[in-house]
Amino acid sequence: MEFFKNIDKKTKIFIVLNITVGVLYLVFQILITSQYMSSIPLSLTFFDFLILFSYFLISLFSLKKLIALNTVNEKLQKSEDYNKSLKDMNDNFRCFKHDYNNTVTTISGYLQNNDLNGLKTYFNKLENDCISVNTLGILDPNVINNPGIYHLISSKYYQAVADGIQVSISFFLDLNELNMNIYEFARILGILLDNAIEAARDSEEKIINLTFRREHNKKRDIVLIENSYTNKDINIDEIYQKGFSEKEKHTGLGLWEIHKFLSRNTNINLYTSKNHDFFSQQLEIYF
Repeated sequence: MEFFKNIDKKTKIFIVLNITVGVLYLVFQILITSQYMSSIPLSLTFFDFLILFSYFLISLFSLKKLIALNTVNEKLQKSEDYNKSLKDMNDNFRCFKHDYNNTVTTISGYLQNNDLNGLKTYFNKLENDCISVNTLGILDPNVINNPGIYHLISSKYYQAVADGIQVSISFFLDLNELNMNIYEFARILGILLDNAIEAARDSEEKIINLTFRREHNKKRDIVLIENSYTNKDINIDEIYQKGFSEKEKHTGLGLWEIHKFLSRNTNINLYTSKNHDFFSQQLEIYF
């Protein structure tokens, strides 16, 4: 049913159990009534079915309230994430406005002294601040149009920023048109983001680039995750083996779990590559 898409797994289980118990009780009562109808007073039978009917009405009312509460909680979480993004973006804009004259004066100083190397270094720092503001603008529930994925990306973004990682996000994807189970997509995306944050945190550059786009000519959606990393000798052919991990006390099950998801879907591929600057994971979802 349509409303099942908007509720969490625990609520779904509760609803299914509730309906199952109700149906079993109804079948049980019908069997008893048919077997002993001649010996059971009509008034007692009527009272029994009245209780059963009341149970179903109360259950339906409770389920309706539960789904409404779940929807409200989801909207509150989305609003909380969005408000945090707006606050951070507003703070950054205020800083830019406050420092505008200083920025122009500093650039003018480099130009007057023909210090192009100094200007390049200064501009790189300024560009990083611009990237941060641009990324905060993308963290919008109207852009990342799935509440669960929006919260996942937002929480991972702030986790990365707290670790001193520069995150760049480009999002040109309609998640409502994604040709993949959203639960499996969230699991894969979460694992890839966790791995990227961990690797970027340990690197000197501390950079993560996220790209979400649709390629109409190739009939596929692309999720590209690039991160700076330290171990340039890592064997990309071994990382999907069960138990593989570069860290002590890590289970090494994340990428192995992804491999299981990939094996169950014929329209999904994940390509791993690396160069001197970035370790890359490209998830391809064909439609």
